Amino acid sequence: TGRSRNDQVATDTRLWTVEAERLILTDIATFLTIGGQFAQKHIDVLMAGYTHLQPAQPIRFSHWLMSHLAPLMRDAERLVDIIPRTNRCPLGSGALAGNAFGIDREFLAQELGFEGVTSNSIDATCDRDFVVEFLMWATLTLTHISQLAEDLIITN
Repeated sequence: TGRSRNDQVATDTRLWTVEAERLILTDIATFLTIGGQFAQKHIDVLMAGYTHLQPAQPIRFSHWLMSHLAPLMRDAERLVDIIPRTNRCPLGSGALAGNAFGIDREFLAQELGFEGVTSNSIDATCDRDFVVEFLMWATLTLTHISQLAEDLIITN
């Protein structure tokens, strides 16, 4: 078949990660849309703005809400940037040095929905940079969600 466990695992991991990234991106887009609509609907609602856990000055609720949507917009942009690096097909790289069967890697990539192939077979079978990049992205995004949760607790 021209495949090894090494490139099969690398391929499966990339397929799963890209699918997860796309699903999360859809969920973030929905959250941003609904949040923006909610902010617009409540544009005239005032609330206390806090600094150092102390009420500081009156602010619009919509402005406060958008202050939490802005970092999530940046997070969505970052996720869009990550997907093309993840969406490269390592299948056909063999155990590490390619294969001798004349496998058409571009065809395999297209059939599996990848945007292209990995550039080096040795790197392709051991690369997990895309996993780390996704986890770093998730950590930052969850920090932003945590900030929203903290604000909701403080102002409730």
